Amino acid sequence: MSKVRFEEMLPHEMAAAVTAFPVAYVPFGSLEWHGKHLPLGNDTLKAHLLLCQVAERYGGVVVPPLYWGFLGPWHPWTNSGLGEELTHSLYQRIFECLVEVGFRAVIGVTGHDVPEQREAIAKAVAAIKANGGATGFAMMEGDYYDLTEDRMDHAAHWETSLLMYLQPELVDMAQIVDEDLDSDEGRQEAGIYGKDPRQFASAELGKTIADGIVAFIGGKAQELLAEG
Repeated sequence: MSKVRFEEMLPHEMAAAVTAFPVAYVPFGSLEWHGKHLPLGNDTLKAHLLLCQVAERYGGVVVPPLYWGFLGPWHPWTNSGLGEELTHSLYQRIFECLVEVGFRAVIGVTGHDVPEQREAIAKAVAAIKANGGATGFAMMEGDYYDLTEDRMDHAAHWETSLLMYLQPELVDMAQIVDEDLDSDEGRQEAGIYGKDPRQFASAELGKTIADGIVAFIGGKAQELLAEG
């Protein structure tokens, strides 16, 4: 299998990848409480691993992931981020740098599913389009997923299933055996919002979700290059 991660490539490997399929994928996320059973970097981990699958199947290069997103101090160990101005500037400059080194399309995907983050990525896309010579796309991981009734959540069955499939060694369901997820107070304390992962999460569901997302992003990458 060819390398797909920017930071791991030798110069000749990067040149070949960009010549073959000049799309850069940028994973975005957060450092945030995701229940006691999921890692604090869950959002970014999901986006990064999904985009690695896209690059492996369709082509392109995955940029090192960004763990800085739009957050507030709502639960322990949640990082409040860099602020709107700095975050917007950072995202835009990353996209511009990727175009400068030869990518014709840049796709940003956030696993931290809040509109403010998608909008910041969309602004970065708009900037490279305005400068000419490149295009791009911004999305939250589940924006265009319509295979089943399952939808994005926070640390519940959607996110838990995805990480069970993508990186199962980081999921510890034993940590939430006794959580109260039937009351509003219990869900708030647990930081789990959505269908109970103890009942509804599985690696099999995670694979179904991941395959749908990967297929959409891969198709979008092909579409962007064809338009260019």
